[in-house]
Amino acid sequence: MSVDQPKTIYVHLTELRNRLVKVALCFVVFFIACYEFSIKLQNIFIQPLSPILKQGRSLVYTSLPEAFFSEINVTLFASLLLTFPFFLIQAWLFLRPGLFKAERQVLRGVMVCIPALFYIGVAFAQLVVLPRAFSFFIGFEHKDLPLYFLPKLSDYISFCQRLMFVFGLGFELPVILFTLVSFGLLSLQKLKSSWRIVIFVLCAISAVITPPDALSMMALAIPMIVLYGVTILVIQCSQPTTKNHKDSYYA
Repeated sequence: MSVDQPKTIYVHLTELRNRLVKVALCFVVFFIACYEFSIKLQNIFIQPLSPILKQGRSLVYTSLPEAFFSEINVTLFASLLLTFPFFLIQAWLFLRPGLFKAERQVLRGVMVCIPALFYIGVAFAQLVVLPRAFSFFIGFEHKDLPLYFLPKLSDYISFCQRLMFVFGLGFELPVILFTLVSFGLLSLQKLKSSWRIVIFVLCAISAVITPPDALSMMALAIPMIVLYGVTILVIQCSQPTTKNHKDSYYA
């Protein structure tokens, strides 16, 4: 533990307030910067729909302020993504003095992996899942029925953001499992022996948090299952190192 004198609750709350203010200022700066590129950001969101738009279709908005609020929505989403690592840095700096040596070692790596895996999940949704999801949904148009796909701008962006956020969270599974094992709340043997239950739970979670189609569910469930297996291998390889540091846990 730190040898410094214990701080009062007021000091901790003051420090917490100051760090939250820094995060808020960082968010404002990113928001102003991102708003200058709001059109390009919207083009990035629309990219998965480009094969469909090339067929002569277009996105529409049905109320006067919808296009403006869509720009704000995209800018907010991008600003939150960019602010996320800075928020984690401030959280780490706030928590670090009260942590044991081994806890700091574990959480230092966790803080790096959290945004990295989240961004990978967002990119996976944007580049892999969304194009295939839209191709699947557009297939419900039939020549024998008066059905014609006319995507609404705000609904489309909200759908993309929701799917990106869900995949970003889903890709955090290795971080959660590694942290639980590192702190002794879960054992490696338990992870190995419960693989059937884990796969069932992951599929159930994917079915609940993704849009109601089998494609989106499997697109999230399969990577999470793969990440589950990779996490077991990583924990197994890092266990000797963890045991070597066990004696210095309370240093």
